Amino acid sequence: MGTSLPIYIDTAASASGALPAAEPVTATLITDAAGRGCGGSLIRGFHGILASTGGIVTVNIYDGPTVATARQYYSVALDFTTLTQTSDTQGPGIPALKDVYVTLTGDATAATKAFAGLAYLQKLSIGS
Repeated sequence: MGTSLPIYIDTAASASGALPAAEPVTATLITDAAGRGCGGSLIRGFHGILASTGGIVTVNIYDGPTVATARQYYSVALDFTTLTQTSDTQGPGIPALKDVYVTLTGDATAATKAFAGLAYLQKLSIGS
């Protein structure tokens, strides 16, 4: 029996020059470093960097760009009260067979601050 090793996706950073205070109606495609979508992956978590301490950033990952009609795969509130970097991780991962899309929203303290995030994604399978 063969051995399998996890293959992680080198995702491109999701960034916001200024975080909105309300969730956008359209989500942004999460891509790999080559600009391709990341369908067929496990969502393992999200890492964020906020320009300065203070505030909470809510990260939502969906299976489509239109938030109102998309299925929500993942949601986390990253707390930057005393840190400028933090992460959330999922033990078993959340399967996402379609491309994944993200929204980033700041609370009253984090809104308008610059934010950079990185999705932790693991390939589900290799093949056609």
